[in-house]
Amino acid sequence: MRYSDISCFQSGVAVPLFSLRSKNSIGIGEYLDLIPFAQWSKLCDFNVIQLLPVNDTGAEASPYSARSAFALNPVFINIQAVQGSSEFEDDIEEAKEKFDEQERIDYYKISTWKRSILRKIFDNRYDQLRKDKVLQEWLDKNPWAKAYCAYSTLKAENGEKSWKDWKNFKNPTDADIEKIWTKYKKDVWFQAWMQFVAETQFCAAVSEVSKLGINIKGDIPILINEDSADVWASRKYFSLEDRAGAPPDMFSYSGQNWGFPTYRWDVIEQDGFAWWKARLAQASKFYHAYRIDHVLGFFRIWSIPQTETTGILGHFNPSIPLTLERLQAAGFKQESLEYLRKPNYSVDQLRQFLEGDTERLLPVCFKTLYGTTDRYILKDEFLSEKAILGLSEPQEVKDKLLKVYWNRVFIPTGDENTFYPYWYWYNQPVLYTLPENEQQKLHEIIGENEAAQNALWEANATKLLSVLAKETDMLVCAEDLGSVPRCVPAVLKKLNILSLRIERWARNWDAPYSPYYAMEEYPRLSVCTTSCHDTSSLRGLWKEPDFDKAFYWSHAGLPGNAPEELTPTVVRNILAHVFSANSLLCILPVQDYFALSPALSECAPEEERVNIPGTVGGKNWTYRLPCSVEDLAKNNFLCSEIRKLVDARKRRPMWKI
Repeated sequence: MRYSDISCFQSGVAVPLFSLRSKNSIGIGEYLDLIPFAQWSKLCDFNVIQLLPVNDTGAEASPYSARSAFALNPVFINIQAVQGSSEFEDDIEEAKEKFDEQERIDYYKISTWKRSILRKIFDNRYDQLRKDKVLQEWLDKNPWAKAYCAYSTLKAENGEKSWKDWKNFKNPTDADIEKIWTKYKKDVWFQAWMQFVAETQFCAAVSEVSKLGINIKGDIPILINEDSADVWASRKYFSLEDRAGAPPDMFSYSGQNWGFPTYRWDVIEQDGFAWWKARLAQASKFYHAYRIDHVLGFFRIWSIPQTETTGILGHFNPSIPLTLERLQAAGFKQESLEYLRKPNYSVDQLRQFLEGDTERLLPVCFKTLYGTTDRYILKDEFLSEKAILGLSEPQEVKDKLLKVYWNRVFIPTGDENTFYPYWYWYNQPVLYTLPENEQQKLHEIIGENEAAQNALWEANATKLLSVLAKETDMLVCAEDLGSVPRCVPAVLKKLNILSLRIERWARNWDAPYSPYYAMEEYPRLSVCTTSCHDTSSLRGLWKEPDFDKAFYWSHAGLPGNAPEELTPTVVRNILAHVFSANSLLCILPVQDYFALSPALSECAPEEERVNIPGTVGGKNWTYRLPCSVEDLAKNNFLCSEIRKLVDARKRRPMWKI
């Protein structure tokens, strides 16, 4: 699909599909809810609606934990619009009454019920559906569907266990998938039928939205769950030896380990990027634009050994390692380098880490270094975070052992000739056991190595992102948050990919006091916003104890002192400032628009939050709109307030780049 011509500064709204509620939906937002939501968006004069991923996630509520890069989530199907649903009116009405009264989404119960009622409808019409030529044609046009349906069927047969725990078909061939289709004919057709219905409803909704002159912006996660149809059936494209994540930063000392496998880009490239091209072709059925999740991963991914739990012992891939030859040329002996990669300790040195637990832990977790009687190293069975964290010890003891395990300059790689620096190498105790001149030499060598990575990452991203950018007519946007390499802005600009600016983080972190960038300094090829699904809302930000209201107020150029409370009038002034950004698109979360309305901002700010990164469960991914989308359209005051902001933005001249 093609994004409409951009002849003015555009505005939009971001909302998770699951958060919508309408008079027809049952407990969760549905594909067809996009139609009345787009009608409200038209009243606000928006150009674009931005969604979170809508891929099938099974029983997992997180939209980023997909079990298929292609399949849609059946939980978003509107049951009443499914042919044959009238036979089960009582069941549907009972479920609607039960789930509609809930303030949050009970994802597991709703998804379980929906699949159950869909199965009843399917079984009731099976003989007719099995002969349906339209369904067969859909299956023939979607090559990914056969493997996905086989995977989903076997997953249900195995009590939803991961494919790694199945007794059979762990590593399927094309012939195996055909066997599964023969053996479980009715079950695989049910999976195919659900996908056909989901796609039909989604396409119908997008068609109506498009008629209103509104674009749909989707979200394509860079990574796929290990327990997915893609990894199961297309194993060659994925590395199961390591996991993707993010390096340590100001928010997480030990980094992030997302648990997803990394890509084998060399194999993907050998196949002409066919898997990625097919994925984009599927997305282009529904979206006019898309957001590339974690675009930095196309420059380099943070790769973590699968034996580790946190992200602290990862390294960037691709990256240029230090070589044994380079380090030896600088005067380092091989035994010294091994010591920096796998330190050994005296008892006194271990006491600095383990304190009063030293004598007790020494025979349990350590062995003497070969050829010595008084130097100790961790036993082989404790050379991983998983092993240490699996000990039946108090957490504080495990934390002490982790510090012993993390104390290194170079991480283990399995190759004695390559050396990747540990993230915190510069302040580890083992470094300070070296002579000062050797410490200084390491600083120089590792610093030079870091500077050498930029050209590699630029070339890598240019190659990979060129494939994505040129494959479809969709407008390409990027989520480029995190530790951003210097080459990123130039590559995105060269490929006409819009970057992302979240105002609270759009600051010059290298300058004194980390000043906010002025809105006119935002790149023209960017999407600006106040918040996202992983942050608090604007109202929530105002309540955060470490948020400097006065500093922000000054940046916004607003008069007087920053108020303690965000009233709708104050929010209007803040949003007017955000809408002055030089960014081509300004897409705010629906919650931040609701802050303009006294009636829609009565709840506590924390209730508006969609997700808290690094946490599981709780209220994550359960946010629902406080009213139906039909009632939104009746809120003339809110529509008027938003339209004033949007129209003022549209009228601004675009001559300045």
